[in-house]
Amino acid sequence: AVATQDHKTKAATKTGLYLVVIIAIAVVANMLSFKAYTRVDTTRNERYTLSKGSGRLLSSLKTPIQIDAYVPKAGLAQLDTFVRDLTDLLKEYERDGKGKFKFTLIEPNTDDLREQAKEAGLQEQPFGEIDQTSSGDQATISNGYLGLVFKYGSEKAVIPQLPYQNADGLEFWITNKIREIRDKADDIKHRIGVITGKDELKLSDANLVPKQ
Repeated sequence: AVATQDHKTKAATKTGLYLVVIIAIAVVANMLSFKAYTRVDTTRNERYTLSKGSGRLLSSLKTPIQIDAYVPKAGLAQLDTFVRDLTDLLKEYERDGKGKFKFTLIEPNTDDLREQAKEAGLQEQPFGEIDQTSSGDQATISNGYLGLVFKYGSEKAVIPQLPYQNADGLEFWITNKIREIRDKADDIKHRIGVITGKDELKLSDANLVPKQ
């Protein structure tokens, strides 16, 4: 009877240990999955985490760069989402720029501001959205300005229109424009190597780059 009792005690102890281990594994797995989800959820697949290249470019600026972002408020869901994404991205540039990147949001809702946007080089574009109602689909159409003006030193550059249907690629466009205006203002030149003697197209060939 004593041996049987000892056996039962050992079995219960082992079972308890197994349960503790299983519970611990479940808790750790749950914590890891929660952390992973939180990271993806807060960064939205790192959309607003700037690349190292953009960070290095900002650190190379000799003086602060100013961005005037012309963003309409048309009350369209897709457009409002794009403006929110753009604003969040500009805030990331400002954070990583550490004083070398500044931006201003301008809503061109008056004749003077619309004329200012036009003179800065922006191009008016249509904004449309389909609303599904009980009586059928209805289209909402408006015109406005959605673009960026870059000011660095004595130079100015413009992205005259932004495709509000998709925010992907925004960092690429903005960083390239910053590099372009920095190179002009700071007189930075880049060397480009060209391979010859391989039956390649000549740089003077009219078909080298298709006409836009």
